[in-house]
Amino acid sequence: MSTVSSPPILPTFHSSNLIFHHDFKVLHPLTLADKPLFDQYARTTTTRLSSYAFAALYIWRDLFQLYWTIIDHQLCIFAAQGDDYFMPIMPIGGGPSEQAVRKAYAFMLEANRAVQMARIENVPEDLLPFFRQIGFHAVRKETEYLYETEGLIELKGNRYKGKRSAYNAFINRHPHATLELYHGDDHADCLALYDLWQRTRRTTSDDPIYHGMLDDSRHAHHTGLMNATELGLSGGVVRIDGELKGYTLGYPLNAEVFCVLFEITHPQLKGLAQFIYREFCREQSHYRWINALDDSGLENLKRVKLSYHPTQLVPSYNVFLPLDREANPV
Repeated sequence: MSTVSSPPILPTFHSSNLIFHHDFKVLHPLTLADKPLFDQYARTTTTRLSSYAFAALYIWRDLFQLYWTIIDHQLCIFAAQGDDYFMPIMPIGGGPSEQAVRKAYAFMLEANRAVQMARIENVPEDLLPFFRQIGFHAVRKETEYLYETEGLIELKGNRYKGKRSAYNAFINRHPHATLELYHGDDHADCLALYDLWQRTRRTTSDDPIYHGMLDDSRHAHHTGLMNATELGLSGGVVRIDGELKGYTLGYPLNAEVFCVLFEITHPQLKGLAQFIYREFCREQSHYRWINALDDSGLENLKRVKLSYHPTQLVPSYNVFLPLDREANPV
């Protein structure tokens, strides 16, 4: 993905990597130092969507330029893709604000070369009436998978028979395997495992879009692994005979929901995926819910996530104004 290569049209202008606009003082580049500020505003949200966490946004910094500003007492995040901006999440900081939404959207319409790229992503379903009331249209983006943590730990009943069998078979073959705490020094071995896994996945499809998704995902894994502590990520690794064969990382969304962000296992070790997922969930037993994120539109991943029998499917939406409507502040 390209970065911002030229300044947006007036009344927006750039100076020293900052972006100024008449509706707000400045658009700041999003850095690790901004996480406490983001967390302060994110604590006011009640959504179960995984995107409303700093780590979920920051890991894509190699693909988008990310910025933040405050509009009408709400934190607004913008992502720049080429010469165009969109909002990866809606403004946060209390209830939805029509003023913040309209001013943020007006900035995108003024700044974008391609005005049709203006949008607000990952809007929770329960807030669609608010957006529709002020003239926005909505399209479904993704569906996230929410599970009761206790169920993923216990794997009780006939519907989890296959998962228990795979888990137990792995334990029998590797009785000394344990989930160890992820440390920053593990990042090189984790990325080497990702590269092995990626090469294997490439052989399953000739689709260039899928190959691009694998490449994009590697950037995200690299950023997350290198900055795990600063991002508030916790994780674990599995070694067999001294070699790293699996890793997983995630983050708390709030006091009740833990999101599993990454999970990569050696493609030839049957049962390792079931083992690492169950053990990582066991370590999150103080959270009521596990959010396994979305399936990226991949049927195989969808089947796997459905096979764990989610308690709830949590949809997210992109919202936008029809091009014949104005987004002027009210």
